[in-house]
Amino acid sequence: MFIGMQTRAALAKSDRGEGAVSYIAVIILIAGILAAIAVSGIGGKITDGIGKAIDKVAGTEAGSKSGSGT
Repeated sequence: MFIGMQTRAALAKSDRGEGAVSYIAVIILIAGILAAIAVSGIGGKITDGIGKAIDKVAGTEAGSKSGSGT
């Protein structure tokens, strides 16, 4: 029983700081994806698509400044 407790303590020490490393890895991954989107030019298409979807839900025409007023 005492040996099992020592092993658990050793494993707990070896995992120390793992959370920070994981967060940094996720941030780097997201930054890479955003950079690829910015460089590829697909960002404009995504923005246009989101704008059109919002206009469709709001009931306005794409590019139109006047809404239904309700």
